[in-house]
Amino acid sequence: MRLLLLCMAAVLGTQSASTAPVETPHLAITVVPVASAAAAGARLDLVLEVAPKPRMHVYSPQQKDYIPIALTLQPAAAFSIQPAVYPKPEKYVFAPLKETQLVYSKPFRITQPVTIARAPALRAAGLLPGAPLTISGKLRYQACDDAICYMPKEVPVSWRITLGAVSTKED
Repeated sequence: MRLLLLCMAAVLGTQSASTAPVETPHLAITVVPVASAAAAGARLDLVLEVAPKPRMHVYSPQQKDYIPIALTLQPAAAFSIQPAVYPKPEKYVFAPLKETQLVYSKPFRITQPVTIARAPALRAAGLLPGAPLTISGKLRYQACDDAICYMPKEVPVSWRITLGAVSTKED
């Protein structure tokens, strides 16, 4: 019975519910919890769900000459950071300037791959199995509607991860 419950928890754990969104005047930003413990050397995808409010859009990282949305993590020895992955943007025609811009105006996800450090680095940082690891960062964006662009904003974000097994041998 215990094995069955553990198996069910493992399957259900991969479908972890999102936390409550952080609301700004322009966006709702949800940090999606990491579903399971992270072992030394494991690659994880940290996920942000971003929902622009009605009539709002933010610029894609591909858009030149405007302030794009950007997720930046605080570096730490316990993990390495790979480039964030953004979805394909929409084309938006801004008639007053006769410009076509690359934006997000519908809900979208940003995926931030990270790799947990190997066991020796985790042990050197005093991180043991079961220890919490907080990965913090910020989401910077400039939102616009069909008439004006608002001042850029930065929203702090963080993920709390439980470290899995850290072996005693050198990895």
